[in-house]
Amino acid sequence: MIKMLFAHTAEIDNVDEALSQIHNQLDAEGRLLRHSVGILYYYSDFALTGVVQKLCSRFDFPIVGGTTSNSAVPDSGENMNLTLTILTSDDCTFSAGVSDPLNQDPFVPMEKLYRQLAGDAGEKPSLFFIMTPHLMEVTGDDYLAALNSLSGGVPVFGSAAFTHTVDFTDVKTCFNGVEYKDRLALIAFRGNLHPRFFCSVIPEERMIHQRAFITDSYKNRIRKINGIPAVQYLESVGLSEDGKLPGIATFPLIVYTGDGSRLIRTIFKNEGEELLCSGSMPVHTSLGISFCDREFVIESAKKTAQEYTRAAAAGEAGGLALIISCAARRWTLGSDAYAEIRAIDSGFGNLPYHFAYSLGEFCPMVNSGGKTANCFLNYSLSVCII
Repeated sequence: MIKMLFAHTAEIDNVDEALSQIHNQLDAEGRLLRHSVGILYYYSDFALTGVVQKLCSRFDFPIVGGTTSNSAVPDSGENMNLTLTILTSDDCTFSAGVSDPLNQDPFVPMEKLYRQLAGDAGEKPSLFFIMTPHLMEVTGDDYLAALNSLSGGVPVFGSAAFTHTVDFTDVKTCFNGVEYKDRLALIAFRGNLHPRFFCSVIPEERMIHQRAFITDSYKNRIRKINGIPAVQYLESVGLSEDGKLPGIATFPLIVYTGDGSRLIRTIFKNEGEELLCSGSMPVHTSLGISFCDREFVIESAKKTAQEYTRAAAAGEAGGLALIISCAARRWTLGSDAYAEIRAIDSGFGNLPYHFAYSLGEFCPMVNSGGKTANCFLNYSLSVCII
């Protein structure tokens, strides 16, 4: 069994007051068990003022974290929060670490980190929690390919770090209070765990244009669609004007792979007439354009909570939740940034949870062949119940 202790603070400038608030809440939650690990999400200013570093230095167990625009735990309110969850257990163990700097082929630094976390016994983990940096040319698909190869498909859940700024310059991962722009952090869970995963993705009926084909691409870069430059194609369907992409974050790209699966991607930006996307965009695959609006974000959050409620009533769900939502869903909400968090807070009842916005979601899903596979997602609300 894993127990969740959680705390939050909105105090950015007064370090002592922030630490006092965190520790008072943790003391009220109860004692630590034999094995513990921390997950930390925070508005970037908490690192600038020293709260992150001093908080992490107070604990003798590893803490994995990253920046975000908004995060929440129960009763944290609608503030620019730092939120901390401590997972603690007598019968499950945790090992955590941070990789060497990543490059366009992240396998070697990830293999080194995996071997480090495996230890001398090499015991296979039950679950990974991952926090990745924002590198334009490396995507969640690359990280999953490495972890799947190394572990044989151990479930991977987690997020790509995010921020509140439009240029992503202060996106950071964090390990034990030290921030990084180019390293990923990883927690390996070991023990008799049976995590359940719930995921809400853009449905088929939200398609707004007929399918096209990616005719030239490289990794996460689309060069041509239907034989013409990618930005020209978007202009032909009314989504681009004079090479500009206003509001493009609300228009998910859906890639239909050869095995019948759907990959949903965000457009990060255009470079000339090419599109740089959040994940792999395989050449010669079918492409659709969908839409994401406020109504979908709120309703899908409510439906995901209902799925959990049904599973819990049937005795098929655990006692704590890690919840990751896509940054594009946050952008869709506009000025009411906490609307989705309110839906989560009311829908999940008394379930302890830790919620954060992300530039991409790692969550196992059932594929078209009926098998569960690790996926890197966008525009999703992804939930891990332990």
